[in-house]
Amino acid sequence: MSLSPTPLRASKSHDTPSRKPDRKFPQKPFCVLDAPQLSDDYCFSLLDYSSDDVLAVGLLSDCWIRGRAGRPWRLCKLGPGTTVTSVKWASRVHHESRQGSEALAVGTSDGEVQIWDAAVGKKVRSLGHHGRVGALAWADGASTLFTGAQDPDILRWDVRSGSWGPATRLRGHGQQVCGLDWSQDWQSLASGGNEGGVCVWSGRGSSPDLRLGEHNNNNKAAVKAVAWSPQVRGLLATGGGQADESVRLWNTLVGAQAAEVPTGSQVCNLAWSPACDGELISNHGKSVVLWRHQPGGLSRLHTFSAPDRRTVGRTARVLYMALSPKGQTVVTSTDDETICFWNLLAPCKPRAKSLGTGSLNCTIR
Repeated sequence: MSLSPTPLRASKSHDTPSRKPDRKFPQKPFCVLDAPQLSDDYCFSLLDYSSDDVLAVGLLSDCWIRGRAGRPWRLCKLGPGTTVTSVKWASRVHHESRQGSEALAVGTSDGEVQIWDAAVGKKVRSLGHHGRVGALAWADGASTLFTGAQDPDILRWDVRSGSWGPATRLRGHGQQVCGLDWSQDWQSLASGGNEGGVCVWSGRGSSPDLRLGEHNNNNKAAVKAVAWSPQVRGLLATGGGQADESVRLWNTLVGAQAAEVPTGSQVCNLAWSPACDGELISNHGKSVVLWRHQPGGLSRLHTFSAPDRRTVGRTARVLYMALSPKGQTVVTSTDDETICFWNLLAPCKPRAKSLGTGSLNCTIR
């Protein structure tokens, strides 16, 4: 099992932005890695960046770490027949043996959530869930971990506690929990379910504080992609599955949809830029698209091209995506077992200094 470089191949792109971009974008990724045995599953989440710019990658039964120096190493190997289904970094973990160290939560196909101290390569705790764990979200300075799995319950764990059971069961979905995201103001958890529901929680009670409209009420579409804006308080982006294929923006302060844009394919991930105010990145089908949020809705700035210049996914769909902590790099992976690194170092509108209501009113070898 490995993540190894592959040669870049240049060819013509067939995607044309709907409007002329006001800045230049890269024509190809600056690095492409082979990722043999990368799982092909919409409900998995196998890429994540830490606050220290360290990338975690789940490859079948292994979890690999790739630091800023580009030298990868294997953090853990699961038992026979067990697969890594999700990875999520926390900036700090409250654990008696390694107070304040970097922690990585690793969800597995057999319902276990392992918490690893990546600095020393040691597993510090194991948590349990029912069925494979595809969604993870840290909260409250990494003292709390939310987990979502094949059952409809979201479990809230107090990582500081020695208890074997969850602190709270959050019940609001009718089917598998596909996506979780904790807001940067530490106020709200957003969740997406296989039944098409989107819920917003304060994290204190066991019932959702807000239920948002479903993605396609007639043909309920799974919602895996959920992402809170780091600049605008209460602004939530969600993406629908095959029965919906849209990106929607929600004003959760009033519980209303603010915008909707069709993508033509299943939306797998969404990420707001921490560096550029109002910019949102989505991956769906064979495309990765950069959007700009404006009072009139979302406008497409750029569609990234793969080394052969067709689309990022080349011959395969883009399943997983992660954005570096400063928003300088977006990493994508596809079911043809490749990982691409894209440079986003381009002039953009600077990030707002604080959260506000903004425009809500509108073969590692």
